[in-house]
Amino acid sequence: MNPTRCESPFLINLPSEITISILSRLPIRTIISCKCVCKQFLNLLSAPEFVTSHLSLSNPGLVIRQYGVKDDMCQIIEFEDEFDLQHHNLRDNGVMKFDPSLLFGFTDFELGIIGSVNGIICLHGKEKETKKHDALYLCNPIIREYVALPRIEGIDDYPYSCNYGFGVSRISGQYKVVGNVHRRSQDHQAALHSTTRYHECFVYTLGTSSWRSVQRGKLFGPSHNLFSLFLNGNLHGLQECENSNLMSISCFDLESESFKAFPPPPPPPIDLSANGALRILDDCLCFIDYSLRDNTRVIWVMKEYGVMESWAKLFVIPGSQDFVSFYYTIYPIKTFKDRDILVNFSDEKLSCYCYKTKTFKWLDFVIQNQYRWTEAIPHSSSFLSLKSFDGQNVELLVCSSNVLMTM
Repeated sequence: MNPTRCESPFLINLPSEITISILSRLPIRTIISCKCVCKQFLNLLSAPEFVTSHLSLSNPGLVIRQYGVKDDMCQIIEFEDEFDLQHHNLRDNGVMKFDPSLLFGFTDFELGIIGSVNGIICLHGKEKETKKHDALYLCNPIIREYVALPRIEGIDDYPYSCNYGFGVSRISGQYKVVGNVHRRSQDHQAALHSTTRYHECFVYTLGTSSWRSVQRGKLFGPSHNLFSLFLNGNLHGLQECENSNLMSISCFDLESESFKAFPPPPPPPIDLSANGALRILDDCLCFIDYSLRDNTRVIWVMKEYGVMESWAKLFVIPGSQDFVSFYYTIYPIKTFKDRDILVNFSDEKLSCYCYKTKTFKWLDFVIQNQYRWTEAIPHSSSFLSLKSFDGQNVELLVCSSNVLMTM
């Protein structure tokens, strides 16, 4: 076939919207191959109309990061909501896997996942040796593009910690990274006798070139949340209540760029900071209570967003030999049609909890023993180009065979 033309009269004569609808339903790997067929396909598959159509039909999946002392690996998978009922193995469709550090052409930083929105992954890195010098990246690994975000000015002036979130505003559709910086008091004499801190919130809008300070206040306090919790145009996290060891839900509106009150989780144990975690499960806020002394895990969901009365128990997972320690946790990721649930087991293994048998089964498509830690969050692959945001310096990812591999 001539690489500059598509010779099939059938494809040439079809209206472009029908062709786009057909191609949008193909697996990711097939679409990538179609881009190499001819220039007409390449142009069609790069058009905004195709990007929008494909995103609306994109199969839900996961981005999984597994890492140990030396090794680090990410993989992207898509799900089919089906089970082998006899052997109870989850069927998956692997899209690609890559080393998140080598992907950017350097090895002195270790990268963690902040969040994923519409195929764009936000990554946070620190120097491996010093654990300092934050680096932030927005990346679409499917089309091998990334943007390195500038640093927030002044956060190395004195001891600090910084939590990040990533999402898209509900009305304007702007993609934003939020940084909540916890700084110690600049009064060095006071700092010697107290842990006084102030908190400042910064926002970076994709398509700009700098951070903006928008408000002082708390966004994410100490908690078990490893990722930003983006839902319904807002970022969420657990936050310590003042003058109390209890926790509340903090909510940051990406449209107004302000904090707002949010209904708390269900009646809590005495100390949520040690015995609870917040997650998102099937597009609902989810609170996991693992405070009971018999190691029972109770999973609550807020069925109607923002309505306190809609908190309801979804699962009660009784204690078992799988919970070898009181501090072992389960972080739910996805529920399936037969009420089984995919969970991250203590940030170490991905497992499927069988509702009928009340047992866990490790997933065989994920390497479970080579790596010490596992992160996994929902992810839908897309062909959204970072070049569509004016003002960004878009770089291409390293593409050697031992760094990035389409599965």
